[in-house]
This record gives sequence, structure tokens and C-alpha cells, in this order.
Amino acid sequence: TNIIVKVALLLMKKAIVLMMTLGFIALITALVLYTLSISQKSFSAVAQIDAQNQMMLTFQDMTQMLKSISKEIKTEGGLDVLLQTDIPPLTEPKTGMTLGLELDSYMRKINLNALLKQLLPAEGNCDLNMTTELLCRPINRFFERFDIRDKQLLIDLMLDTVDKDDLELGSETEIGAEDIDFAQGKIYSYNHLQKIFDQYYRLSSDKNIYRIDREKFEEVFWFGDTNLSRQMLDCGVDVTASQNAFTYILPEHMQNGQQDYCALFGKNSQAFSDDAELAMIKNIFRIKQFDLNRTKSKYLIKCNLILGTGQVENELVFDYDIIHKRIDRIEESVAK
Repeated sequence: TNIIVKVALLLMKKAIVLMMTLGFIALITALVLYTLSISQKSFSAVAQIDAQNQMMLTFQDMTQMLKSISKEIKTEGGLDVLLQTDIPPLTEPKTGMTLGLELDSYMRKINLNALLKQLLPAEGNCDLNMTTELLCRPINRFFERFDIRDKQLLIDLMLDTVDKDDLELGSETEIGAEDIDFAQGKIYSYNHLQKIFDQYYRLSSDKNIYRIDREKFEEVFWFGDTNLSRQMLDCGVDVTASQNAFTYILPEHMQNGQQDYCALFGKNSQAFSDDAELAMIKNIFRIKQFDLNRTKSKYLIKCNLILGTGQVENELVFDYDIIHKRIDRIEESVAK
């Protein structure tokens, strides 16, 4: 079918741009072609099933593909190939079906919940010590980007969401006290965070909060669990990206120019040896490099599966753990 040809051509083009080994690209291409090689006859049969079942069938095919590919990922370079082989939504003209898959690494972003969990004992006091200052740094820098007027109020609202007690850090910062349906214990998703933003606006009348949208926030942060022992921030980030987590956590004098962050935080780094602050940053944010042997940790990628049938487009967002080769969480399903 035309969609298969387009996917194959797209992956071949990416292989040239990335200058990766032909063997690895051939493996990915073969797996994608295998999982997506649905004949026109099969499309006709699938068309008789409702949209939800179609999505489930495609979801099963894609997760099987990810499992097969992840077995071949041994290094950071191999992981980069996977993360840069998105399939943009392509439509098969004869059947009208659209299929796409977008991939992104959570581990190259700051886990907001793990950060807030570490800040809880200080009750949001960013000036208590060097540790609290470093924990608050990425949040404050991000909110300064959007001219948020009362950053402390916003931090208090987030902290009172992550903790499980009924004690307010500020006035009306326990949203759960007013809304029994408001989830607490951690911030679960951007939609959950949006409710915190709404409460912040009601308390502050600061319209700048709505300058922040999902895309901008999720460039830097993600909503992981609060178990600190399983956290990591991958130092192998794309240094060409203008917005990456390290631009929010590094000292001001290290903000200029592109950095090899793994080298910066490595054992042989002179800067790391000379600057005690870097050691604290490495420990607080658990900066590490992708390693398949680190089985006590997870390496999660965000997968956005897109399937369009006729007038309906479905998106299914799920988390996949590369190290343990399994689905970690199904985040949400949206029909448009």
C-alpha cells in the first residue's frame, strides 16, 4: 500500500540524515513494514470493527514492534535512532486510514513529582539551604520565562497537591479541601496541573499563567512517580535543542555554548572536580547515562499512537520502559 511505501521512504531518508548503520536501520524498517503491512483486504475487514477495537489492534502491533526493536538497543546511539524514527501521520488514500507514531524520552526531562517530593521537608522554602535552592532553580527559571508574578504561591499549590496532609502552606493552597474530586499524592498529568493553574489564577488574578501550555511545559518537565531511587536524568540530551532540562539546572556561568553533559558530570571532568555545586546537582537530579544494565531503574519513553478512520482520529498515549521492555503505563486515550 502507499502508506507502507511512504513509511519505508521516510525511514530511509532519516537513516541518511542520521548517518547510522544500514544494518540497524534495515532492522527498524523491516519491523515497521512487518507490523504495518496490512493489505487492502485486511483494511476492509478492520473497517467493520469499531474505532476502539481498531486502536487496540494497532496498539498491540506497535507494542510488539517496540519490544522487538528495544532488544536491539545496546547503546545511547541506538536509543537515539529509535527516538528519531517517528512515523508522522500518513493516510492511505484508498482506505482513508491514517497511522502515526511519535516517540519522546521522559528521561531527558525533569520529573516534577520527584523534585517536589524532595522539596516537601522544607515546606517550599527555596532559601533554606543550597539543596532547596537547587531544587527550586528549574521551577523558578521556567516560571520566570513566562513572567509569573507569584512563583512561591504556585510552588505552594503544587507542593500541597503532592503531599497527603490537610495542612495548607499558603492561603487556599489545599485544592483538595475545596474539591473532593481533586487528586492528591502527585501531579498525574498536564490536565491535572491545569487545575492547579486555574486555582493559582483565582488566587492571584495573574493571567500570565495561561501563557504556559502543554507543549512548553512538557519540553522541560514530566509527571513521573515520587520514588527517588528509580529516577534519572539522561545526560545524553540533544545539545542542539534550545529548551532542555540542563539549561534550567546548571549555574549561570555554564549556560553559554553547547555542552557534552555526560562529559561535564563524568569522573574525568575538571569542571566537576573544581565545582562542588555540580556534584550536588548530579545527586539531586540523579544525572546518569543510558545503561541497559541499570535494571533497578526504568528508562521510559512516551509513545503517542495516532490512528484515524474516516472522520475520527484517535490518539493513545502510553509509556514504554526500554530497559525492561514492557508497557509501564497507559496515560490517556483521546478521540478527536
